[in-house]
Amino acid sequence: SGLLGARPLLASTVMGLPVRGGLRAEGGARGAALHSANRVPPARTTREWEEATWRRARRRVLALGGHQSECTTSAGPSEGGFERIEGVSRPAVALGKFNALHLGHRELICRASRMGHPCLLSFSGMSKILGRVSRPPLTATVDRDRVLRGWSDAMANGSQPKEVVIPFKDVRHLQPEDFVKVLVYEMGASGIVCGENYRFGYRAAGDASLLSELGAKHEIPVCVVDLVETPRGGGAPGAGGEEQGPRAISSSRISNLLAEGRMGAIAEMLGREYRLVVGCDDILRGARGGGGRSLSVPLESFRNLVPGPGTYPVSVVASGDERTTADCAGPGIAGTVRVGESDAILECSDDLDLEGEALLCMDFT
Repeated sequence: SGLLGARPLLASTVMGLPVRGGLRAEGGARGAALHSANRVPPARTTREWEEATWRRARRRVLALGGHQSECTTSAGPSEGGFERIEGVSRPAVALGKFNALHLGHRELICRASRMGHPCLLSFSGMSKILGRVSRPPLTATVDRDRVLRGWSDAMANGSQPKEVVIPFKDVRHLQPEDFVKVLVYEMGASGIVCGENYRFGYRAAGDASLLSELGAKHEIPVCVVDLVETPRGGGAPGAGGEEQGPRAISSSRISNLLAEGRMGAIAEMLGREYRLVVGCDDILRGARGGGGRSLSVPLESFRNLVPGPGTYPVSVVASGDERTTADCAGPGIAGTVRVGESDAILECSDDLDLEGEALLCMDFT
């Protein structure tokens, strides 16, 4: 019959969306109209088409109540959309926790600077959500700007890295590919950098290898960086004998060294002296005894993690800006700090004048 001569109605897909009738034989203006309606507009690249598809799906589910899982393979709801990284052109995202801002983190950021403006992307509220013990950071929040400014000269473009923090609750249910889509299509990342041991996505389902595959799929460069190692295994061996040879730098390793009081090994991993920060108002409220060249401060007053019990040489500087330690300048006052079970007793070679100061910093020399 006449049916034997007709071409079958085939189904094709464009980025996972079914497009029916695109290959059916039609003549005249109707055939031309169907062909034009069913093909991807030539002005759009594959990545632009994928981004448009993602955004349409996101708008639909957010309008219905914001359930991320209805338009992606995520396992739960999201609070809403994610903002684009503003204030920089071509943001290149380095992924990590960035607790210590150590030399391994600096290497990630340096690699990101070769792709665009380096941005550190981390997540807030992880400890609470995952039921972990919350501890003070290794690098005080008010000291991070100083460290990142110091790293600017090491960047390929000489720019200061930008910090981007998003709530962990908004990404914890994202499957690996959905997380990459957020980075690319919503936050506007132009490149992604991670360490070789990085994991991401719901229940840490994704690893660095999968991130590279997803980057290729969504046409965004991904750089996986080898772990940075110290040349001597984290400092001189103790009396009981310790590991020799190179040792990977990590925040957990630095925390362990801090508890042991091995400040030289920590400085090697940080690329700078460890800095302990306390607010001057906290000193005035909590200081007990002493005065002039001596000060006793409760351990809970410090803004970051305190070394284990022991006596350490320090250089003391002060900042008049409560938001950052970046304006600390000039030689510090030499002294020692004796860390006990509940207090740290600071003894200085000169009188401490804290009038008009907001932050007191102790650099472990």
